[in-house]
Amino acid sequence: MADYYTLLTNAGIAYETACKAAGVPIKLAQISVGDGNGAVYNPDASAKALKREVWRGPLNALFQDEKNANWLMAEVTIPSDVGGWYVREAGLWTDTGILYAIVKYPESYKPVLATSGSGKEFYIRSIFETSNASIVTLLIDDTVVKATRAWVMDYLGEQLAKGTYTKAEIEAMIAKASALPVGVMVPFPLGTVPPGYLEVDNSLFKDDLYPDLAAYLAKRFNVTGDAVGYTRLPESRGEFFRGWDHGRGMDPGRAVGSYQADAFKSHTHTPPNQTGISSASVPTGAKSLGGNNYDTLYNVGFTGDTETRPRNLAVMWCIKAWNAPINQGYIDIAALESQIRELSRTLTNQFKTISDVKASRAINVTYTNATERPLYVNIAFVATAVNQTASIVVDSTLFIGSSFPSAGLSMAISAIVPAGSTYKVPLGSYTINTWTEMR
Repeated sequence: MADYYTLLTNAGIAYETACKAAGVPIKLAQISVGDGNGAVYNPDASAKALKREVWRGPLNALFQDEKNANWLMAEVTIPSDVGGWYVREAGLWTDTGILYAIVKYPESYKPVLATSGSGKEFYIRSIFETSNASIVTLLIDDTVVKATRAWVMDYLGEQLAKGTYTKAEIEAMIAKASALPVGVMVPFPLGTVPPGYLEVDNSLFKDDLYPDLAAYLAKRFNVTGDAVGYTRLPESRGEFFRGWDHGRGMDPGRAVGSYQADAFKSHTHTPPNQTGISSASVPTGAKSLGGNNYDTLYNVGFTGDTETRPRNLAVMWCIKAWNAPINQGYIDIAALESQIRELSRTLTNQFKTISDVKASRAINVTYTNATERPLYVNIAFVATAVNQTASIVVDSTLFIGSSFPSAGLSMAISAIVPAGSTYKVPLGSYTINTWTEMR
């Protein structure tokens, strides 16, 4: 048997037999991962559960291998905000809670930012054989399943190159996933500008970088001398915001987006009992009527600061600059359901063969995808030193994993190499356990 494998459990085989007899499909709904109770072991078909489950979630994809009709590939992405444990085992679960298949997985550490100092999404693909792949279906809960933004954009980009989607269609899909429109201003209590936003600081930005925001602002705040092709943001630093009067009459004569200087409301001060006024015999003030003395006004004192203000909280105002979710990690599949399902069918034809190329590949050697199709590369690294980082370079783009916390651990990294592009594995303190290519 191979070092790492997926096999149907006895319970899974019995469930499959019952489904065939009843003429109903096998519905796979979830995948779980475990740490093997602290050690690597060899799962067998009698398993009804993982030795020690550490995470469970909905499957992202399930599709059939075109060359082998009985091979199925199940995929899931574990989000970056969970982890802090090793993955040594995985299980595929039916919608009825039966462990259908169990996986022996290369020992890999799943970091989480809160405790490990770094975080990453963790991608798992399980390939298994069934007697009739056509009766196995993926049960999707659209309210739970998420696809990573990187995954969606990578694959949609590949389809764009083949004419499946237009640029406008992709932009529209992303725009629909955005909760807030371009141009909305939001106060943030920290001094860090979130992805997709710009600080409202009266600076200039290039129209080509944020065309939607440039179109919305329409040079409203630009001043004489600003460069062509740039748009100026309004100024919010140190300013209070006031609702536009818009015909109410409380603050008349104001245009939306205009500034207003500080001011006191008109009022009168009447000193009680002429406080601060006394008489003097020298001409230092106004002469008293009918007398020889002069009235002198003395300073009665003052208090206050350099401005008039209410109690307040200092925030950083930011403006939405482009249509994308505030959380750049995820796009809700419910918003992209029809596109993703069509894309899944297309991808079945996209990658037709899986090849073990380890024997013909070497570290620090550049390989070119000379085909007319994208190439999917998956490499499992084994660390030979502590804190070594594994990576794949596609053209000038670095696909990087997190650092190995100790020697002897394994980590898998995947990348898509477009037609005509190159990729290589840089030198490092690691060896290669598996090296596969899907074409």
